[in-house]
Amino acid sequence: PRSTLAMVFASYMRVSDRVGVLQLDDGQSNAFGHQMLREAYDCLVAAEEELGSFGALVVTGNSRVLSSGFDLKVMMQGPDAAKRLINEGAAFIERLVNFPRPVVVGASGHAVALGAFVLLTGDYRIGAESVAGKPLKVGLNETANGMHMPDFFAEGARAVLAPQYLRESVALGLIFDAHRAQTVGFLDEVAPQDKVQEMCVKKAEELAVWCKHPAFRHNKRLCHKPLAERVARGRQEQGDTGELRWLHPPSKL
Repeated sequence: PRSTLAMVFASYMRVSDRVGVLQLDDGQSNAFGHQMLREAYDCLVAAEEELGSFGALVVTGNSRVLSSGFDLKVMMQGPDAAKRLINEGAAFIERLVNFPRPVVVGASGHAVALGAFVLLTGDYRIGAESVAGKPLKVGLNETANGMHMPDFFAEGARAVLAPQYLRESVALGLIFDAHRAQTVGFLDEVAPQDKVQEMCVKKAEELAVWCKHPAFRHNKRLCHKPLAERVARGRQEQGDTGELRWLHPPSKL
């Protein structure tokens, strides 16, 4: 078993002249707790410094999961702890939405809740057809878990998903397999699990050349401006009101 005493949950590595990879891997379900979010945020800062005017970024998880969402163990510590974690999550998503170069997100494993939202921030998304022989799971399952989704996260779904599937995705909180997720708008491409990482790097190489700087940054901001503003405003509202409408944790998962 891997020791968690000094384990790194998020890492950034340059894999070519043009492409860097941010990998989320806590050895388990890649739940977004404080350590994961802070390390992932630091990785984004490093990647932006390296790739900010010419490269492209790949974001990926481990072979089991891109991410299972917020760490419910932290959420269950009480409203203050949950609010702090949500604000950190919003800051991470805001930085990802505003990344100045193309972002390719690879789901070699399941992407649920905030993990699915990471897919929504990608400029190009590739998902595995299956995970260990079972269908990929992608979706915003807050409703099934009895959680209130913040409107600033719901806006991410509204901005990216096909409008006719917004009710299924947000209100019903359904979980989709890979091909349905592609139809709904979570994925752009479906691939064999063992090819996802390779295909993500290849697509990132292509986009790094195709997307000229600073035109890409300007045009991406035009696309994401409403979402970026809503994420920033939502984070501020969550911090100011002292109310927590995001989470009512179930007694057990």
